[in-house]
Amino acid sequence: MSDTETTAAGGRQVVDADGRAWVVVAAESTVAHLKKGAVLAFRPADDQDAEPIRTAVEFNSDAAAGLAIRTMSEKEIGRRLAWAKTDAGIR
Repeated sequence: MSDTETTAAGGRQVVDADGRAWVVVAAESTVAHLKKGAVLAFRPADDQDAEPIRTAVEFNSDAAAGLAIRTMSEKEIGRRLAWAKTDAGIR
């Protein structure tokens, strides 16, 4: 899997302040100690082929990412999405 592919973990949807739906995913990445892991990422729900917007939130495994995505509060997911959009220059 390349660094731009998303893993199976995730699939949770969140709606931003503008009413656009996003899918929360775990994007494979190299994390601490150069090990394979994942980062929290978001992609528009209406564009399956879009490159995910990555955050700085790292997970040691796909399983850890999946657990965090499933259990993270709506408020925290929304906050992370807003920060990711700002960092990516999306308004």
